[in-house]
Amino acid sequence: MISAHAKIATNTTWFTLALVLQKIISFVYFTYLARSLGATDLGSYVFALSFIAIFSIIIDFGTNHFITREIAKDSTQAQHIFSNILGFKIITSFIAVIIVFMVINLLNYSPVVCRLVYIASILMVIESLVLSSFALLRGFHNLRYESIGTIAVQLFTMIGGFIILQYSNNLSLLMLVLVCSNLINLIYVLLLLRYKINLHIKVLFDWKYWQSLIRVILPFALAAGFTKIYGAFDQILLSKLASSEALGFYAVAYKLTFALQFLPLALVAALYPAMSTYYKIDKISLNKAFTRAVYYLLIITIPMTAVIFSLASEFINTLYTNVYTESIIPLQILILSLVFLFINFPLGSLLNAADKQTKNTKNIAWAMVINILLNIFFISNYQAIGAALASLLSTIFLFFINSWSVKNLLHIDFKYLILVGVKTVFAGLIMSFSIYYLKSSLHWMLAGLVGSFIYLFLQFVFQTITKRDIIQIYQSFKKREL
Repeated sequence: MISAHAKIATNTTWFTLALVLQKIISFVYFTYLARSLGATDLGSYVFALSFIAIFSIIIDFGTNHFITREIAKDSTQAQHIFSNILGFKIITSFIAVIIVFMVINLLNYSPVVCRLVYIASILMVIESLVLSSFALLRGFHNLRYESIGTIAVQLFTMIGGFIILQYSNNLSLLMLVLVCSNLINLIYVLLLLRYKINLHIKVLFDWKYWQSLIRVILPFALAAGFTKIYGAFDQILLSKLASSEALGFYAVAYKLTFALQFLPLALVAALYPAMSTYYKIDKISLNKAFTRAVYYLLIITIPMTAVIFSLASEFINTLYTNVYTESIIPLQILILSLVFLFINFPLGSLLNAADKQTKNTKNIAWAMVINILLNIFFISNYQAIGAALASLLSTIFLFFINSWSVKNLLHIDFKYLILVGVKTVFAGLIMSFSIYYLKSSLHWMLAGLVGSFIYLFLQFVFQTITKRDIIQIYQSFKKREL
């Protein structure tokens, strides 16, 4: 039987690979969309997805974290939990769709944008059911099937989108492609639950259970809601306070930055169930797992930040053409938030795993308020650049209050992590300066590659990365059991 440590390593490695492929496909597709549609139509498309993202919190209501955590503790409750969640989501889906229709019409958007939102509301319901189903599988420490579904849905979306764009730039058809792809993914995961976990797809309306459920998941629901608003409100404000074109410029910078979220997402997906278990029975293992997670995120995110910041103009002009030149500065600002953004994932998950979800919710709420206020001020004056500044400052704020919240939960070796961070930042700065210097005489891709080798060399010199780390990563690829 594979150990818990091995499961974390294996799940992280293979789910990371799946998310890498998914993000690559998504990135290629988004780039093609941006080049084909132009900034204004791209802004309308992105707005519809951002708009329904906020209202999806009504459907999910924090249930996904609850499903994973409770099944990780007691898998015999899987059928009862899942059947009640399905019943719960039938009602919340109906409420959410009605509210979406009402609000988008009250805001007086164009018929084209309204139609996009109507179609996206169907997507909102389907995605919620998919996420809950995979959350259940995560409770069984199984991410292999989610990895397959993650890649497949993006492939279907890209292929369908490419076909549509050969004949038309119809935004409604492009949104329907997303709906169909996710519907296939929903059928796939429901079949898995039936034949792999032996769950019956039935609906329960246990009102007493729901009353106790709501008391437990309310902090998760609020946290998820605040996170959605935190992540999407800037794009909605841009469309209202600036223009769809400004949103298109910001969306390109945002996509380049947040496409990299697959790393902490994959890590936390594998780590969270184990964290919930470790917190009850093995604080030493929890401390080691958390410290190692932050260590890996530090040494990965800082060179990413250095490369993208140094080559922002080359990335934008090459991938999106000079039509999107106004995306360069927002990209450089957003990429500076990457390390804080990534480390917020394990910090928030640790709070949830330790039953401190209320504290986590309060932290996200404060960050959301700060983000909204900064967006209102900065967008009015600086449009896309302002939205990027608001995102950077609120992400840093959330990092500091999360760090303060976890300091008493574990005996975290902050001195070790700070030392790793200082060494890594120093290596990243040298890397960045090297790229700036080299790109004037070398092709920018080659300059970035040379800079990356310089970074790795310095990390070995500083002993931040050791031979043992390389061996551990290699061995995690060899352990395929799930």
